[in-house]
Amino acid sequence: MFVPLFRSLRYSRTTTTAASATAAAVRSRSCLTLLAGSSRPFHNAPACYAGHNKWSKVKHTKGKLDAKKSKLFSKLSLEIASAVRAAGNADPTVNAKLAAALSRAKAANMPKDNIDSATKKGLDKDKSTLEDVVYECYGPGGMAMIIECVTDKPTRTVKEVKEVLGRVGGSVSSVGWLFDKKGKVVFAAGESGHSFDQMMDAAIEAGAEDIEEGEEEDLVEVVCDFTQLSTVARALSEQYDVRHMGPAYLPQSTLDITDNEVQELVEKCLDDMEALDDVVKVHSNVSLP
Repeated sequence: MFVPLFRSLRYSRTTTTAASATAAAVRSRSCLTLLAGSSRPFHNAPACYAGHNKWSKVKHTKGKLDAKKSKLFSKLSLEIASAVRAAGNADPTVNAKLAAALSRAKAANMPKDNIDSATKKGLDKDKSTLEDVVYECYGPGGMAMIIECVTDKPTRTVKEVKEVLGRVGGSVSSVGWLFDKKGKVVFAAGESGHSFDQMMDAAIEAGAEDIEEGEEEDLVEVVCDFTQLSTVARALSEQYDVRHMGPAYLPQSTLDITDNEVQELVEKCLDDMEALDDVVKVHSNVSLP
């Protein structure tokens, strides 16, 4: 049958248009299905949601900070209870050690409930077994340590100390002869607004033997004769914010550690020892690069 050329072209265009419309409709339905929540993914790669990984990191960091703060509060509670027990009263105006511990607790934003609980523990006659103990030890590389603790069960504490030493090749042994026992007071300007030079003059007048800027900003550390510790702390507390007072074991000479493997053991030993619940302070003669 003869078909005119123009009719053939029109038929071809009509067929193409119909096919295009059908394909468009299929694509449209596919898009609508996907938008409506089709479970079939576009590809096999896992979906990534903005901010998910960032929140995981934030949560992990926050968890570590919370754990560190909890450990600090635990050690401050021990110091408060020990200060109350030693003096037999909870009056910071006459108990210099307690006043220093309370000042540190306040600076660390320790909750009032925690402070009250620690104070009651120190006053509780049933908790009279709470005591200050000191252990002398050798650590890795010949490092000497003096460890201050506050505990109600010395047998538990010494066991934990020995376990830390056992993991790094250390032992409990007499090392006190390697240190000079002094008194140490750490204080801040507080409301006085004094400069470091003014604080230094006041410390010298109070009986300080050595003075230096503290590890934390705006703090001053004072070393004095141990027998004069209470006198020096009380004199400084009249115009400054005393954050800490207690014994300081100063090494007569320092031990330099240069071997990398020994350095790692030394750091692990110090970290693990300070992490023990009953340990308040670790003194050592080691010097790390």
